[in-house]
Amino acid sequence: MKTDLSTTEAVVREHLRAFLEQQGVDAIVKDYHDEARLYTETEIYHGKHEVHGFFEGFLVALPDGAIERFELRSLQIEASIAYITWSVGGDIPLGTDTFVVEDGKIVSQTFAMHAAPAH
Repeated sequence: MKTDLSTTEAVVREHLRAFLEQQGVDAIVKDYHDEARLYTETEIYHGKHEVHGFFEGFLVALPDGAIERFELRSLQIEASIAYITWSVGGDIPLGTDTFVVEDGKIVSQTFAMHAAPAH
């Protein structure tokens, strides 16, 4: 079943809200399909359980104060696909995610970010 633009936007914005309001990993992944896939530079996470594990590690690895400095730079949506770019000050000058939403659930996501070298 296809997903319209308004549903895609609502799901992605809810995902971002859960992240930015620091509601915890369960809230961040609640809109993921049980069989969702998350594609990163080093690994493909299969299923909601593995996606949950990715976010546990990601949140711990973020620089201090990163969530408070998070800036959504762009949000582009067409039908069931949403593309975002974001940054966290100079620590992470560019991050990007692509989401595929079907029936109100994230079924696929790509993730990449460029982190500044540690000093």
